[in-house]
Amino acid sequence: MRGKMTKNNQRIGFTKDQMIQFLKIFQHNTDTMLEMEEQNYENNKKYMAMEQQLFHEKWKCRYLVRRIKNIAKHYGVPDLAVTEEELDEQIKRSEN
Repeated sequence: MRGKMTKNNQRIGFTKDQMIQFLKIFQHNTDTMLEMEEQNYENNKKYMAMEQQLFHEKWKCRYLVRRIKNIAKHYGVPDLAVTEEELDEQIKRSEN
């Protein structure tokens, strides 16, 4: 028996041109999928680089806030430099 058989044992046949069209469609879809995977890989690399850059920027910001707070404390004005959270807390206290 050649070809795919149905429940009624009837062969489902395709012409040579139909099979060529199927293969062209499969090739196009495969190429598209591979291009998308490659783009996804490149996007992931860019995303990870941006995450790393953000981590370092946050670290620098935290370091600068600690340094400014230390200097402000040294000069006797500890509330001169506050974090956003501390500022929010000061605002809440002043409203109550």
